[in-house]
Amino acid sequence: MKNFKKYTAIAVAATMTIGSAMTVFAGDVTPGVSEGEGSYEGGEMKYPTLTVTLPTIPAGTYDYIADPNGLIAATSGEKYADSTFTGDTGVFFLTSTADDGSKTYTENSKAQELTNENAQDIDVTVKLEQMAAGDSSIKYADSADFEDTDKENKLYLAITDGAATDPTVATLTSTGAATIKTTIAGVPENYEPGYTEGSGYAYTKKTTDLADWNDCSFKMTGALNKNATWGDDMEFPSIKVTWSYAEHSDSYLSTSEISSASNSVTVTLPSGVTVSKIELFKSGATTPVAMSAGSHYTKSGDTYTFTASMVSNWKNGSLKFTFSDNNVETIAIQ
Repeated sequence: MKNFKKYTAIAVAATMTIGSAMTVFAGDVTPGVSEGEGSYEGGEMKYPTLTVTLPTIPAGTYDYIADPNGLIAATSGEKYADSTFTGDTGVFFLTSTADDGSKTYTENSKAQELTNENAQDIDVTVKLEQMAAGDSSIKYADSADFEDTDKENKLYLAITDGAATDPTVATLTSTGAATIKTTIAGVPENYEPGYTEGSGYAYTKKTTDLADWNDCSFKMTGALNKNATWGDDMEFPSIKVTWSYAEHSDSYLSTSEISSASNSVTVTLPSGVTVSKIELFKSGATTPVAMSAGSHYTKSGDTYTFTASMVSNWKNGSLKFTFSDNNVETIAIQ
């Protein structure tokens, strides 16, 4: 009986060993060997889509009072109770209103500011244009300084950054808008990698330890020729100032618009790149108008000068420059 139990135990043990070995050999896994798969985190890390808040400009910011004869000062501002006037150019903008209703007027409008809170650089354009002309005797001046011998009724209006040294200034003329374009650098160090379920990895704006953002500031300024004789109840031009922005791109062209007062474009190209063609379009048209060198423009070195008749005939149209590297840039005709 004892021997029978002993043989039975050996048989069971043998059966278990064989069964265990069969389990190993029946599978796909080799003893002592394992495989692994790699997964990739990320891809191209992108910054958030460009967002910029344009300045909210209160109504009346660019209204101006023309006082070439100095009547406000001569009458101690009797017409404008509780108001202070600063400046001697003859043009005044309302720059502040206190809680008690008192107002301050200066020869410069209140500066408007735009801040670039992006990683990307942006191009900001500020455009001053005439909406309606004033009296036919009023001419636009290209400077706030007038010669003593100049007796014409001249009005100087411009936009400027107001810098103490080498300020940027664009002056309104009777033939075109005054436009300033400036680039505001982004601050990529204010962004850090982040992860969002469903969207994956991307840069997100930091919430602490932010570096200073970059900004720009522009205002209007004006002046009148006080050597002239100004009649009674003269009507002055109405104006409009428009702010806009776009992500910065390195332009091959020196300007984004031309007019009869500024009708030249200088082309600066990388090595090996050439101008493939220049096309002229009517306002709103998609088919170009035939144009040719000599009749529509002349070329001297890298500068294209468009004829006065072309600019006049196709005002509000555009010019499309196509380059050999397939870049395309458009110029507005003002």
